[in-house]
Amino acid sequence: MTLKVHVLLAGLLIVGGAQAQHQGHSPDVAQGESTAVRPKAAARATGAPWSSLPMLSASFGGGRGAAALRLSGIDADKVTVFAPGGASERLVVDYAATDGRASIQASAPMMGNYHWAQAREQRDGVVRVASTVWYFSNPGDAPTALLDRRKGELEIVPQPLPREHAQYRESEKCRFLVRWQGQPLAGQALTLETEHGSRAMAFTDDAGIAALVFPRDFGARKVEAGGHGGRERAGFVLSTAYNDGNQTYLTAFNHVYVPEAERSRSLTWGAAFGIVGMVIAAPLLRRKENDDA
Repeated sequence: MTLKVHVLLAGLLIVGGAQAQHQGHSPDVAQGESTAVRPKAAARATGAPWSSLPMLSASFGGGRGAAALRLSGIDADKVTVFAPGGASERLVVDYAATDGRASIQASAPMMGNYHWAQAREQRDGVVRVASTVWYFSNPGDAPTALLDRRKGELEIVPQPLPREHAQYRESEKCRFLVRWQGQPLAGQALTLETEHGSRAMAFTDDAGIAALVFPRDFGARKVEAGGHGGRERAGFVLSTAYNDGNQTYLTAFNHVYVPEAERSRSLTWGAAFGIVGMVIAAPLLRRKENDDA
């Protein structure tokens, strides 16, 4: 085997060793979490919804101060947007949904920060609600009052939302409030499902709070490039159901999450060490070639 082949194999082994060591890392998980990770590749490849739960997901189009949403798992003729601030007549605005899509806007041209979007379907004794948040880039009021505001009977409320330029991230524990008629709902099951096929469940405490660890289920293949810096990301949906004796309520909150920072750092360092090894070996390679000549 030539010296050149040895050098290339050494570099690949360094990178592969770093990847294997990082993938073997197993962080602590919250009580009640379970994962059954088989990626839903077929659904992603065809663009079909990866969950049957009601969801509002980003679609193509929109523009500055606007966003295009796609409805799935729910048959609704409008999307209601709750703003964090601005004029009173723009705090709650309905936007028509046609063919499973809706275009929404910020409450004012220069009003940014998080806006809450929600769709509702009531049929056959079941109320289905899909909800998400959309971040408009202009400065705006903090979403504290927006989250506190009651927007339906059964709600899943992030505690809190990620800060600007931040994201939900795998391996991190996040808290969510479940409330019924504006009051915390204790002992309520909250289920997490991810685009990669992982599932987890937790129960709310006396304050209506459930803590869930986002599963570490990002593989080598990128799901969707987006966000700041072109980072890969994937969707997740939280859901809970409640029966008040007259009808059943199913509500869901969906958004996206990204790989843990340590994962990309480990791969970067592994590649860097491989490149350094090749650079160091280059003079030896040239000397060997000269001797052979």
